[in-house]
Amino acid sequence: MNIVEVTDNNRAVYNNLAQAYEAEFSTLTEKSPLASGLFELDTDLSNPMVTGYICYVQGIPAGIAAVLRFSPDEHEVAEFYIVPLYRKAKLGTQFSHALWHLMPGRWIIKQIAGAHYATKFWLSAIADLPGKNLIEDHYEDKYWGRVTRQRFLST
Repeated sequence: MNIVEVTDNNRAVYNNLAQAYEAEFSTLTEKSPLASGLFELDTDLSNPMVTGYICYVQGIPAGIAAVLRFSPDEHEVAEFYIVPLYRKAKLGTQFSHALWHLMPGRWIIKQIAGAHYATKFWLSAIADLPGKNLIEDHYEDKYWGRVTRQRFLST
């Protein structure tokens, strides 16, 4: 596994996988593609608070993540997607752990209503962390409505 930060040189790779992510969640978000056939993306990588990452497996782009940085030690997973072929190999857990170790501190992860499989994944990935101090709750997000949220510490 190789994790690469998104730059102008590889942004198209990130955007291509982000389209698969949007399509997969469209039943929950009720988003349709635009007339071009592409989905509008929710996370803007041009925002200086957002950093995009691509996860490669043997040179093949296998996943993406977008991380919001509120401060040097406060982060939120804004987007996270693993190509289905790589999910059974636990690539999502490996990728998330690598990000959490790259940026230690307090983390937030949210799942929209109905994304029970995503909640199950995140709880499993977080469970392997030492000293996590996990807090899970539900709240009304201004954009997404009712979400499940995990807050924890990565050291």
